[in-house]
Amino acid sequence: MSLVTTVVGEIYIVINGGDWLSPIACVKAFLLVLLATITNTSMVYFIVSFFESHSAFNTASTIIGTLIGFLTGIYLPIGALPESVHTIIKVFPVSHAASLFRQVLMEEPLQTTFKGIPAAYLNEFKEYMGVTFRFGDYEVTPWVSIIILAVTAVHNLRPAFITNAIFS
Repeated sequence: MSLVTTVVGEIYIVINGGDWLSPIACVKAFLLVLLATITNTSMVYFIVSFFESHSAFNTASTIIGTLIGFLTGIYLPIGALPESVHTIIKVFPVSHAASLFRQVLMEEPLQTTFKGIPAAYLNEFKEYMGVTFRFGDYEVTPWVSIIILAVTAVHNLRPAFITNAIFS
């Protein structure tokens, strides 16, 4: 479903005057969809293990879905949120997936848009929009975000595999 959404999103962008992603960007987007799906599934699997009723799960899904929208910068740009929330966003694994998607999808448009403009403006825009994350002077690299996502996926799935192995 995520792959279909990615393809439909790309078609929508092109229909509205945007350019097709490069083949390399398409491969990166595909791999990011896989990594983000595995990570998100493992997180949901972990969270769901705490609920015993369908109604509790539905209530939690609504709250968690809304929270994720804010923590990933979907509803508001991350820079528009209070500074105290930025740290929470930056340590939330799903935010790293959103940041990586923004880096892949916005790479060429940002180069075109900010051509000839001082790099400080581009960097400020990237931080405001959640394209990049910074902890003080350290800018989180794509590889660090990928490692955060992979470790989160493995960490959340590990208890499930152990539990299934013991009780099977």
